[in-house]
Amino acid sequence: MTRAQNAALASSVVALALTSLSGQALAGAFQLNERSAKSQGMSFADSVSGAKDPTYAGFNPAALSKVEGFQAAGNLSGVFPISDGETTSAVFNGAPIPVSAVPGSVETSTNADRSGFVPASALGYRVSDRLAIGLTVNAPFGLSTENPDNFIGAGDGIQSKLLTVQISPAFAVDVTDRLALGASMNLLFVDARLTSSVVSLDGDDLTVGFSVGALWEPIDGTQIGLAYHHGYDLDAEVTTDFSPIAPAPLGLFSGQELQGVVQGDLPATFQVGVTQAITDTMRVSAEFRYINWSVFDELTTIVPAFDLETDDAQNYRDAIFAAVGGEMDISDDFTVRVGFAYDKTPTQDTTALTEASLGRTVRVPDETRLWFSAGISHDMQMFGLDMTVDAGYSYLYAIDDPEVVIRTGPFAGSTVTYDGGAHIFSVGGSVRF
Repeated sequence: MTRAQNAALASSVVALALTSLSGQALAGAFQLNERSAKSQGMSFADSVSGAKDPTYAGFNPAALSKVEGFQAAGNLSGVFPISDGETTSAVFNGAPIPVSAVPGSVETSTNADRSGFVPASALGYRVSDRLAIGLTVNAPFGLSTENPDNFIGAGDGIQSKLLTVQISPAFAVDVTDRLALGASMNLLFVDARLTSSVVSLDGDDLTVGFSVGALWEPIDGTQIGLAYHHGYDLDAEVTTDFSPIAPAPLGLFSGQELQGVVQGDLPATFQVGVTQAITDTMRVSAEFRYINWSVFDELTTIVPAFDLETDDAQNYRDAIFAAVGGEMDISDDFTVRVGFAYDKTPTQDTTALTEASLGRTVRVPDETRLWFSAGISHDMQMFGLDMTVDAGYSYLYAIDDPEVVIRTGPFAGSTVTYDGGAHIFSVGGSVRF
């Protein structure tokens, strides 16, 4: 290869690798809601308007206005994805071949997703008649996928692990007896590890955002919530290690840790919702969210060792999340809930192997989903304290089987079709001191 060809190849491979890192941290399909088992039971239809305990401040900081005295709450969710992939069309070195003709040493199926647990916690304290303060800790994004080393799409991705922690000090002010305003500063820590047959990446970042919200009760029994969560500026430092089989000259750097940076924009989210009392024991809620994923249109990757700075198209679309739900007090101590939601994916189908049409990947085999949820809460007295124990369950159903077109390697152009969906179980509780 000429020097110019080597530089172009290095640019494309490094850009693809670093794009994968940021894509995992930003994928709307793995933007986690799991902060409250109460809201989980209603498919989060009441997350911005419910304000039932301090965990709701993670959705709307104005929810702290409902805190009395000192309250503590926590939640743990188990996420069990369904993502079995099967190669449905095969291409070898640019020519279509039967799937049965793929060499036996190459795996054509995969069970990519790995189960994980998502913790969340929150504190709330009423300082005065008009002011309440609090702190929420949650994981707004998360992912764990792993494909076999000899998977047909191993060049696109083998292992993907993402951990995020968001710490948000917040406050709420009762402007009037019926209107409260709140705000929080959000500190987001991101840690990720990604591998493929060509490259391994480790990266982390610490970035800052903010949220503002309002909670309004125009009449008795009606509660309206609004919240805006500002996006993040990503500036992740990554360590890159190429494998010996990487195309020249990248394979020559095997065993050497090269430093790089990836820069991009994370989207803002706007939420609006209402909770309406139907009777003294029954309430219904509805919520709509808009996530402007279209700001994630490109990433800038910088690798000083190659003197590279490239802009890479991402082609994410704006997404929406809409939910309805209801709850009923079946006794003084027990409340039951149900909910339904429509969750639109920001990823797109891949129509061709060109930069302008790149869609979902083997790391993020996502599709638009429907949520079906149920939950229950039990109020009790224990150790002289008022306590509530909550449980929620959601089944996520993919409307279509997501398809992924392999981007790199000898099988580029092959199609892998996945089963989509997930089971989510949440348990939580709150204590009032």
